[in-house]
Order: sequence, then structure tokens, then C-alpha cells
Amino acid sequence: MTSKLGIFSIIAGLVLGLFALIAKFMGTAVFFSNMTISTFFEGVTDKILDKISNDTVYNALYSFFYEIHLAGILIGLGVILLIIGAFIGKD
Repeated sequence: MTSKLGIFSIIAGLVLGLFALIAKFMGTAVFFSNMTISTFFEGVTDKILDKISNDTVYNALYSFFYEIHLAGILIGLGVILLIIGAFIGKD
């Protein structure tokens, strides 16, 4: 199950990234061309970042929420899930 989730996440990230690259290449500004996690959870991410005082952690979370494209996060999550699925094995 974890491996299937990983593969699905990688495919979703690749498709989202492909559409975002096509949109940037054509010069159109559609909603998925600059989609990050803050697009979905803007109020929650602001509250999380307001409560953190350490600059290093703040900068890391800020880039994770606001700068890294959602396609990159989905691909990274998929790779992590595939690795976990490979070590867990089947029941």
C-alpha cells in the first residue's frame, strides 16, 4: 500500500510539474503554475510560522511552505513512501 501511494504521489507530482512548466513556457498565469503548500493552507502556515522563533527552522519551513513547488513536494513524498514500502514488505 505504501509503495502504491508513493508511485501515485510521484505521478501526481510529475503531471503537476509538467503542466506548470508548460504554463510558464506559454506565458500563461494559471493557478497551478505557482502552486505551493501555502496555496491550500495559508492561514495554518502563517500561524505555524508566527509561533517559531528560531531563524534556521523558520527559514526552512518558510521555503517549504512558500517557495518549493507542490510538484517537488509530491515527488519527494513519493520517493520517501517508495523507500518505506520497499523495507516494510508485504504482509
